[in-house]
Amino acid sequence: AMEKHVRNVKVEIKTNNLFTVHGESIKNLTFNEIAKYEPGIVCELLSASYVQILDADLQEQFRRFDREVFENPDTVGACAFITISGSDIVGMASYDPRQAPEVGLIGHNCILPEYQGKGFGKQQIFEIIRRLKIRNIKCVTVTTSEHPFFEPAWRMYLACGFTEVKRKHKNPSDAYNTIYYEMNLK
Repeated sequence: AMEKHVRNVKVEIKTNNLFTVHGESIKNLTFNEIAKYEPGIVCELLSASYVQILDADLQEQFRRFDREVFENPDTVGACAFITISGSDIVGMASYDPRQAPEVGLIGHNCILPEYQGKGFGKQQIFEIIRRLKIRNIKCVTVTTSEHPFFEPAWRMYLACGFTEVKRKHKNPSDAYNTIYYEMNLK
């Protein structure tokens, strides 16, 4: 088991060797394909992570996304992963490469509350960027809300190297602006 663990660490360091978080080497996280899990896990992780602002509409959005992930394992499901630290599930992330090679979108992503503030969110974003670079994506985009709940996300995206490009309402009825970020990879 130890040899296997050492091998996993080597693989993990090798796949993430381009990135450091605040000058520290990347912690040993594993990014597991979604197919290893049961339907419902994506909704469960997102709901637990967004519990402070979770309402019926957001819950339904998470349920729909969970269904899409598991009903489309070769497309949507192939572009989502579960993040593991040790033996613990700590979060999930997703991306959309359909506008390749021009743009790759970072989709739903979260870290469970008890694991937040440890750099895991950044590592998930760096893993998505790594996957998009393999696809020769030129620009990565991500959006989040101006709602104060998302302040840690604003800081994380900027710390990962994204630039804020605009703020606007997606829908006239929105209480908060959507913040748009970009990162050029080429």
